[in-house]
Amino acid sequence: MTFVVDVVSEESFYDNLTLGLVRLLESTPGVQDVALEKRLPCERMLLTAWEQRHCCALPEDMRQFYMSTDGFKLIWNYEYAGEVLPIGNMKLNSMSELRRLAGVKSMGDAECPTLLDIEVCSEQDDPRQRPNFGVKCKIFELDACQGIGKVCLVYMDKSECESDLKREDPKIWLLDRSFEWHYLAADFTQYFRMMLVHQGLPQWQFKFTPMGLTPWAEQMFVLIAPHLLQSDVNNPLTQSVDWCDMPYNHLDPAIFKTRAKSSRKKTDPAKIKPS
Repeated sequence: MTFVVDVVSEESFYDNLTLGLVRLLESTPGVQDVALEKRLPCERMLLTAWEQRHCCALPEDMRQFYMSTDGFKLIWNYEYAGEVLPIGNMKLNSMSELRRLAGVKSMGDAECPTLLDIEVCSEQDDPRQRPNFGVKCKIFELDACQGIGKVCLVYMDKSECESDLKREDPKIWLLDRSFEWHYLAADFTQYFRMMLVHQGLPQWQFKFTPMGLTPWAEQMFVLIAPHLLQSDVNNPLTQSVDWCDMPYNHLDPAIFKTRAKSSRKKTDPAKIKPS
């Protein structure tokens, strides 16, 4: 006789969430001190309060993520030339840290400069409407990228994006230190998957920008995950890669629904019905 278990253990939850990345890193030569920060789910009331305060609804996959774990952090070190270096860094802000970056009317001195005042207007043709720092564009910081940029959840007003009227869900963009915008992903699940595939290697988001990786960051890719650079031979920006059609490591948003907030009981693996 077999039994179906609705609640999985914390260990199984994070193993499914990270697609086994922790085990992969721990088996990689030179990688040390893999640390995954385990967090409680976010209160539903806090999610609702955030949406009401900012007058926008979280995408369903992102809502399920925060109802399973309030943010995400996975870091690891690498031993290189006899020195242990902090290399891997994967982070997603908690609900309380998901603050609005721009688009808020200033209540202070009218002469005080804002992000809108220093916005750089790109002259390059782009089929996507780029975000802006006006009040009609809502921008929230997902990851500060250790000071080299900001990964942002961007809601763009439909009137500012006439070519994208049917797609109202927020997109994931990278804001670099020169205040230029670079498109990363169509939704939260796609970005989360990209983050896992790139293992939190230094500056991995910049692979998808005209700037590319710095020589030091590229060296880390070569040492730890050279296969991630293979697609760059014929396509330096790798922006044409369709992450939704990749045949490996498919991230199912349903895994966000498997974790219970209450205490978890260990279950005999023999009693779990295989999927």
